Amino acid sequence: MQRKQNPAHEKDPLLSIMEKAMAEELKARDFYKKMSKQLEDKAARNKFDIMSDTENRHYEIIKKWYEKHYGQSAKTKKLNAGRALKVKKPGEKASYEDIIKIIIDAEERAHEFYKAAAKKTKDKQAKELFKKLSDMERAHADQFKDEYRIVTGPSLQCAEEDIPWMLEV
Repeated sequence: MQRKQNPAHEKDPLLSIMEKAMAEELKARDFYKKMSKQLEDKAARNKFDIMSDTENRHYEIIKKWYEKHYGQSAKTKKLNAGRALKVKKPGEKASYEDIIKIIIDAEERAHEFYKAAAKKTKDKQAKELFKKLSDMERAHADQFKDEYRIVTGPSLQCAEEDIPWMLEV
């Protein structure tokens, strides 16, 4: 279904949702990339680079849908600062755990955004797209909840004599 509406027409709620979604996906991409550059641990850096790429793929999926349905290049839209939810910002020297908590919150907000968007739209294809994105964002939140549990959980106790194959030959 091709919508040949003018993308500047702000009365189209689906258009507004798509533009906000694209802007937020780009913001998420850039956030993960920025965090990656600050990490010394190669595995953690890799995880954040993968998440940056994933958020960029979300953006590309939405952009492709937008351009197909509106017949024009996509434009991103900044969220109205007055309507944006306020989040607790970490200090300048945030810990890894602080960043993980922010990520969990952001991914849960993204999940809720797409879930609400799916309920609002009557367009079947958009509804399917939003449900898919909602599920992806939920999976991201769950992944980082696991990460948080690992980095903040109790230390495992292990004595040297408990370690298998600690034999001298």
